[in-house]
Amino acid sequence: MEDEIRDRIGPVAGQLVRQMLELGLSWEEAVCAFGLAARASAQLAASAGGLDADGCMAMARERFDDAFAQDVRVVVTTVDVNENASGEDSNPLLVTARRRRSGKLH
Repeated sequence: MEDEIRDRIGPVAGQLVRQMLELGLSWEEAVCAFGLAARASAQLAASAGGLDADGCMAMARERFDDAFAQDVRVVVTTVDVNENASGEDSNPLLVTARRRRSGKLH
């Protein structure tokens, strides 16, 4: 995968992973979601551009496999929940939301 393409889609992939974590998807469900999104994108491209659907599907599978072969490093950081002095720690939903929001993916 070209560096320029990787630089453009890296932040998008990170955001998608963060949303999947926030939704509580398992890793198997997240992988399925990416596969379905790849297939849906290929079908959309084929129908919108009047292109060959089989060719678009083959290209989507090739791109998906190329992306899957890339080296990826994930760093997850969390904020210490005891750092909060505003009293939010007494609400477990707020603590969970803050912890999810504080994760950083690279």
